[in-house]
Amino acid sequence: MGLLWLYMERFEEEASGGVPIPILMATQDIPLGATITQDMLGIRPLPSSYVEERHIRSEDAERILGVRVSMGVRAAEAILWTDLATTTQQRRDLSGLVQSGMRAITVRADVTSSFGGLLRPGDRVDVILTAQRGSERGSEQVTLSLLQNVLVLAVGQDTGGDDQDGRPRGSRRRSTEVTMSVTVEQAQALTYASRTGRLSLALRNPDDIAIMEQLPETTRGDILRQETRRNLIRREPRDEAVTVPTPLR
Repeated sequence: MGLLWLYMERFEEEASGGVPIPILMATQDIPLGATITQDMLGIRPLPSSYVEERHIRSEDAERILGVRVSMGVRAAEAILWTDLATTTQQRRDLSGLVQSGMRAITVRADVTSSFGGLLRPGDRVDVILTAQRGSERGSEQVTLSLLQNVLVLAVGQDTGGDDQDGRPRGSRRRSTEVTMSVTVEQAQALTYASRTGRLSLALRNPDDIAIMEQLPETTRGDILRQETRRNLIRREPRDEAVTVPTPLR
């Protein structure tokens, strides 16, 4: 009976999205530029499979007291790290946006990955690598999905705050330098990849945090093969997605 009870308990946790994790929510509307106070903060349990690195866990409440919000937050909404400004002047210092356990790394992505200057801090992207594989005689070019669901911290000098004239920082110029929030292992992979191939970014819907498992690599043969091209044209969004956002540490 004991083993059956443990099995049922684990099954219920998995079916409900995992163990609940307490995150911070707004108990009232918090207008743009307001300073966060204790009475504005509440706690709401969220299944672990839905917790992202943007969510602020309850144990970090003291860290955000006295911090201004750079985006308005409605009552009962989760308060996110990306909603916060890091100083009273609402300037978002990059170091203040790096959450505990994570790292900020800047890569120079393909020029098209800036999306005409429309890529902004707080967006989420997939990182795609194109590189040569094999020896000089038998090498071939291959494209693969290196990282998925990565949070953008900055684009050039734009960290999402406002300049004194009220315009977004860095909005005057486009940049292919993109700073992202990653783990130490991901930072190592990005550093190596940036020196061995070309990086491109694919923009995601902000509510889409699904990770696509077992994505195939793409080679020249895949593009030239008629059947493969036909499948690409007809392809619908993949169903075999697993939601595994990186937890806030």
